[in-house]
Amino acid sequence: MSDNTDTPDISELSVEEIDALIGRLEEAIEFDLALSNSDIRLLINAVLTLASMQERLQDKDITLHKLRKLLGMVKSSERLNDLLKDINADVNKNKKPRQKKPRKKRTFIPPKVHHSLDDLKKGDACPACQQGKLYKYEPAQLLRITGHTPFTPEMHLSERLRCNTCGEFFTAPLSDEVAADGGSDQMYGYSARSLMAINKYFSGNPFYRQESLQDILGFHISASTIFDQTEYFANDFQPIFNAMKALAADAGHFYLDDTPHHILEQQPIQKKKRNSEKMQTRTGLYASGIIATHESHDIILFQTNIGHAGEFIDELLANRQPELPPPILMGDALSSNNPTVLSVHRGACNSHGRRQYVDVLAHFPEEVEQVLELYKIIWINEDETINQSMTSADRLAYHQKKSLPIMEKIRTWGKQHFIDETVEENSGLGKAIAYFERHFDSLSLFCKIENAKIDNNKMEAMLKLIARNRKNAYFYKTLAGAAISDVITSGIATTMQTEANLFDYFNAIQHNRLAVKSNPMAWMPWNYMGNFKD
Repeated sequence: MSDNTDTPDISELSVEEIDALIGRLEEAIEFDLALSNSDIRLLINAVLTLASMQERLQDKDITLHKLRKLLGMVKSSERLNDLLKDINADVNKNKKPRQKKPRKKRTFIPPKVHHSLDDLKKGDACPACQQGKLYKYEPAQLLRITGHTPFTPEMHLSERLRCNTCGEFFTAPLSDEVAADGGSDQMYGYSARSLMAINKYFSGNPFYRQESLQDILGFHISASTIFDQTEYFANDFQPIFNAMKALAADAGHFYLDDTPHHILEQQPIQKKKRNSEKMQTRTGLYASGIIATHESHDIILFQTNIGHAGEFIDELLANRQPELPPPILMGDALSSNNPTVLSVHRGACNSHGRRQYVDVLAHFPEEVEQVLELYKIIWINEDETINQSMTSADRLAYHQKKSLPIMEKIRTWGKQHFIDETVEENSGLGKAIAYFERHFDSLSLFCKIENAKIDNNKMEAMLKLIARNRKNAYFYKTLAGAAISDVITSGIATTMQTEANLFDYFNAIQHNRLAVKSNPMAWMPWNYMGNFKD
């Protein structure tokens, strides 16, 4: 009998492994393939387990515990330590794990293509020795990854018939695959539009660069055509973008930041001052970004115009339900980022607070090093709350115990320097100490309110999408072009926070544009994953 020590027992297999085994069996039946030795041994173990279970079930006195042991669901050890482990496991089953959750990876299962032997079949004589008979064996495998040009033309010829009496035409329909990628009169398919948008607003490839790439690959598409196709996609995604803004208004926490941008044809405008009826000429162009944490989902929105992030958050909060509690706002300490339409819990970014000291490290190495060593503990504590999967209340209590004394220590250290006159208030270090003191309440908000964040790094990371596009394309020509970018980049950034396949999601939005328009909430990226994944 062959050795099967490497073959796991059937009870040791996970649900995913059993599903994979069933898939291989069905594939072998469909294509008349041979099973591998390991799969055959697993089947033998499964049959033996089933036979043994049927025999034992005939005993009327069998208990549920014995049955679980028979199926390998529990260890058959009676040692006290092992039993205590089971008891402790039951007692502690509601405790959160202390280890960091592994990051979920998007997986792609390649389609399988079967190649058959046309000149040989099962039972034929062996061409090599002319003595033996051929039998089915497990197939040889090759994973081939192929390359394709981004946009490949394909001519579809549909057979047509015409009546010689009435002149009526009868045309063969397109295949389901072709029809799913666009209408019968649509030259550029949904997949092409999705790829054009992703190349531009995620990869940062300008329209003219995409045109040049297509030229050297043998099929010309003009930059203006690529822009037109991305605009078609933006129009289809617009209802979801509007729904995202409406949903974001009621979020409990906001990240906020902006970065300068350029729009060539945008002229100065007259705009009211905030909290005033006076008009003023405005020229400053910014791309503002907001991350709205709504339940378990992050909604990421961008807006590029003459205006800054504080005005963008005002637009959102103006549509917030009045009965909701004040939200938490995380951003840098600029007063222009403070909302004017309602009160919020204002948090300040500790990365900015720390940076005030880092900037003067060369001039005050000994003093600044002390602050940086203390500040490091703050982020270590935050990592610990994440690793232990603490609840909001537990996280707040942990920071109040561990982090708030550190923040107070940094504050006291700075005050003492001013009292002792060992640091000049107008020096670089003096300004850093004054900044920390001036914004202490906002910097330490994460130690006072549940769910308040420690820094604004998440929003700054999302703004890299805008910076990447700006670095490659430099500017938008019109405000309409900037608006198209805002819609598509918001869709890309929000979808990136889910497990949805961005390319498939964008294709589905276009294919179901009427359903999206009638009920955009159902087509949010997280809903696409939950209800529409094949």
